[in-house]
Amino acid sequence: MNAMTPPAWMERLLKLFLSVRDRDTVPGDLYEEFRVTKVPELGAFRAKLWYLRQVVSFAPRQFGSAFVHPRALALLCGFTALCGAWLGAMDLRLHHPRAQVAIAAIIVSQALLTLCALRYSMSLLLRALAMLGCCGLFWLAAKALAGLLHGADFEGYILLIALGLLVQALLTLGTLPQLGPPRRPAS
Repeated sequence: MNAMTPPAWMERLLKLFLSVRDRDTVPGDLYEEFRVTKVPELGAFRAKLWYLRQVVSFAPRQFGSAFVHPRALALLCGFTALCGAWLGAMDLRLHHPRAQVAIAAIIVSQALLTLCALRYSMSLLLRALAMLGCCGLFWLAAKALAGLLHGADFEGYILLIALGLLVQALLTLGTLPQLGPPRRPAS
């Protein structure tokens, strides 16, 4: 179990977030703590989640604020809606269980709901429903990522969709509250 290593994509992402002077020391320190302390203490899956939390903690603050923007959220919702539609079409074509088709429908529905909440930002109900729907996106993304970490096969499109859903949920929660309360027309 001590031979366990963090996923390579997490290590590459970490190096993207770090300044040039920290790229030699920080990854080594995190790697050592992961391998020596966290894997024996937490197990492989939870240790990988710990490592991912550490990586995300190095994300520049400007990264978050640059993407908390209605236009970025709208583009991402368009992407996830297309992904959900493609996933649903493939599930129907391949005669997968209806539960998988339902997941695709949820993905498309949440993307469309969020787009409506952006378009009609004066509607507190739409904004609240879109933000509440983020719980479902987090659950779907977590379930897909856990399946990738535990599964024997790596499905790149599942990773892409899961990350899209995760980012959509985060952007929704960051953007919709900033749209502000509905304004009353001037008399």
